Amino acid sequence: MEAAAGWRCRRPGGRLDMSHGFVRHIRRNQLARDAYERSVRQARGRARGRHTATPPRPRRPDQPVYRPRRPGGGGASGEGSPPPPATPPEPRGPRLFCLDFEGDDGRVTSVIVHQGDSAEEVTRRVCARSPLEPPLRRALCQRVQDELSKRGGAR
Repeated sequence: MEAAAGWRCRRPGGRLDMSHGFVRHIRRNQLARDAYERSVRQARGRARGRHTATPPRPRRPDQPVYRPRRPGGGGASGEGSPPPPATPPEPRGPRLFCLDFEGDDGRVTSVIVHQGDSAEEVTRRVCARSPLEPPLRRALCQRVQDELSKRGGAR
């Protein structure tokens, strides 16, 4: 018991004696490592600035590019859509989804599809703003019909 009591720390509060060289070496190594990492980071930042800027290639060219809708109903090209008709619209069922159609010219046509709308009617509304060839019109009608049947809004 006497030998075990001799090993105890005699400092007030039971704290360790940190004045020996071991802790100083650890602290010096930590500071040196921090300085080295900082210099490597700065060198890496400078090396990036030297490269000539090349236009980034799309990673997945087959995926469509997201173009957010602009406030005020304008399309992706910045042109405003034609003004809505002056007659008040007839009452419809609840909204099912909003169909955004992007034409070959880049203009986005948005049509809100309500419950009870037919696929032909929705296709007619899209084609009134953005004319389509008959095969594309039929494909759009089929796609709208599939979406309506998925959401239970077909009549």
